[in-house]
Amino acid sequence: MRMSKDSQLAVTVLMEVGLHEHEGPVSLAAIQSRHDISTTRLEQVFSKLRRSHLVDSTRGPGGGYCLAMASEKISVADIVLAMEPAEAGLSATPNFLVSDRLWQQLNQKIHQELQGISLRQLLGAQRLEDAQRQTRNAQPGLRAVRPNKPDMPWWPVPSAISAS
Repeated sequence: MRMSKDSQLAVTVLMEVGLHEHEGPVSLAAIQSRHDISTTRLEQVFSKLRRSHLVDSTRGPGGGYCLAMASEKISVADIVLAMEPAEAGLSATPNFLVSDRLWQQLNQKIHQELQGISLRQLLGAQRLEDAQRQTRNAQPGLRAVRPNKPDMPWWPVPSAISAS
């Protein structure tokens, strides 16, 4: 199963805000410089996140977005629910079909799983990955090297075959 693109984008931008929040409010331009996302699209995402009280905004010079609460209090489920209505995909009729009930149970299990993953955990995993990448790049002996191909094969090739 995959999260919707809206939810994936929301997780991405909240991670950007969380990773750079110590520098002050994170602007849309700063996020755009690191990701190829249009301003309109970012505004739509942040509008939903703001309405769900996951981010606060600051206007004016030096303005931008910051997390509305500590990263450990924001779950991936909170982010998904901010982007997608809770009843998405369920029947509007009062007599649910069996399949609707099964989907509802499945959605509840997925929600419970996502509720157990905090933004702080994602930020920690990203910081660890970034540190490992920097360590690998700092150690030149660990870089992959493509061997040079010799112009001539290593075994001797007779220039002519003579029959005696």
